[in-house]
Amino acid sequence: MYTSRVAAALVGAGHEVAILCQEGHPDRYPFIRAVGTVSGKGVSGLTEFDRPTLHGAAGAVLLRPEIGALLPVFVIDEYEGFEVKRFVELDEAELDAYLDRNHQALTAAAAWFRPDIVVAGHVVPGAVVAKRSRLDRGYVAKVHGSDVEYAIRIQPRYLTLAREGLESAGAVIGATSEVLGRVMDLVPGVEARTRVVRPGVDVQRFRPMPRAQALKTLATELEQDPEVERGRPDGLDAEVRSAVDERDGDRLDALAGRYDQAVPDPGAPDMLRALARHRGPLIGYFGKLIPPKGVETLIHAFALLGRLDARCLIVGFGLFREWLQAMVDALDRADAAAARWLAECSGTGLELGEGQIRAAAGIGDRVLFTGRLDHRYAPAALAALDVLVVPSVLPEAFGMVGAEGAAAGALPLVARHSGLAELAGALEDAAGRRDLFSFAPGPGATARIAQGLEQLLGLPAEEELALRRKVSSFVAREWTWERTADRLIAAGLE
Repeated sequence: MYTSRVAAALVGAGHEVAILCQEGHPDRYPFIRAVGTVSGKGVSGLTEFDRPTLHGAAGAVLLRPEIGALLPVFVIDEYEGFEVKRFVELDEAELDAYLDRNHQALTAAAAWFRPDIVVAGHVVPGAVVAKRSRLDRGYVAKVHGSDVEYAIRIQPRYLTLAREGLESAGAVIGATSEVLGRVMDLVPGVEARTRVVRPGVDVQRFRPMPRAQALKTLATELEQDPEVERGRPDGLDAEVRSAVDERDGDRLDALAGRYDQAVPDPGAPDMLRALARHRGPLIGYFGKLIPPKGVETLIHAFALLGRLDARCLIVGFGLFREWLQAMVDALDRADAAAARWLAECSGTGLELGEGQIRAAAGIGDRVLFTGRLDHRYAPAALAALDVLVVPSVLPEAFGMVGAEGAAAGALPLVARHSGLAELAGALEDAAGRRDLFSFAPGPGATARIAQGLEQLLGLPAEEELALRRKVSSFVAREWTWERTADRLIAAGLE
């Protein structure tokens, strides 16, 4: 998403852009004018899109490197057409082949496109691929955070590759000083070339709107999406309950493979239309459904919330989806034994006592899942929320969804650690309310999230509206993709 938004801003400013990635649906991006493949043999199969809006103007070319059937990733998910393995699971031959094919592709693409600036995404593999491609004008290395936590910090071979890529970079950029600090701790000596370049928000699309309007708009858009039919069927709920009753974790895992994770739920439009009639508070999560994101902690905190008129909207996709559905079902049935088994089996923890679990009975009607809503649908989904919770337990580089939510008028409640702390601090400073939009992570976080929600939902209406306007205006003024693109160019020309 970072790459696509920066590319759109660069195209909008009149630049020509080449993007090397494995995006399977380039037709969804109106700034892309052509798509092709690239390997050591050169660029091939170039196909132009008919883009009236780009006639006579700049545009982007998307080139898919020919890497074979294996796609290394930091976090396991399904990717159409690929065998997926985590970077840390690759053997040496697989890693060498992947890096070699990518650097051959980048070398060929650079010879064809002749770029003035190259931005290499992720320290590993992007920076080392760029270094081995012997680019005429060098490259900028972009730290994302997942590269650090899911590869470099785990295996020495990725630390070696990180040194190789970073020591030759003209500049090393990251979304926050915190994520750059993590890199400098691991690869000292690059300090003088580090630059903070904040991500941006498409403030023309992410903006406040009335909740009912946002939800009805979203429902209408989803009804027109033919891909929704491939989403999670309602009948899976019974199988989730059966798997939990049998204490069968493998079966629960397997259920996530029974539908297309990359699309919204078929039942989402009707659910959203019903939610548009709801008058109580709406709390939400938007992102990946994986254990490091801490979504279960929000569900537990919601169970503690003393607002029976509140609803919790879980937007996202990931192979942990069925475990989260199972936790909601266990709490809905006040089944403490099932809730504790789910927490123990998934390694996520549970900070609810027996009485609190009994009091959560009936929560199933108040916690709602939509499946994945991609960037086409994100603005309306976030604008519908009163509070957006970002409960991640893993270090984050920044937390773009928190910025997008704030731009759309959702008050943030963010874990106060890593780059998220810088995000929260900036928004709290803009609002003049220290610690209002953040909570301390670690043991006891469930109760602190619940307390934070109570505080935000208990604000007088006029004060709440003023805070929404302040955070939205701050993001629109300070965190735009145009500013991000300008700073990337500045870093690349230094």
